[in-house]
Amino acid sequence: MDTSVSPRIVSVYWALDGGIHHASCGQRMVLQARQPDALHFACLACSESVRLPISALARIPVAT
Repeated sequence: MDTSVSPRIVSVYWALDGGIHHASCGQRMVLQARQPDALHFACLACSESVRLPISALARIPVAT
């Protein structure tokens, strides 16, 4: 397995309003906690949470 290829981010996206939105329901997510290596976001609309490594922030897709 090639470990140099980073997995695609499909759980969240950067919206045009500048916030991170949940891909499943389209609602803006709120930052719930920050750790040295990851951010934890929560979706208030559907009660799901997403943990993103800090290194993955640059790979979050932007809404078109």
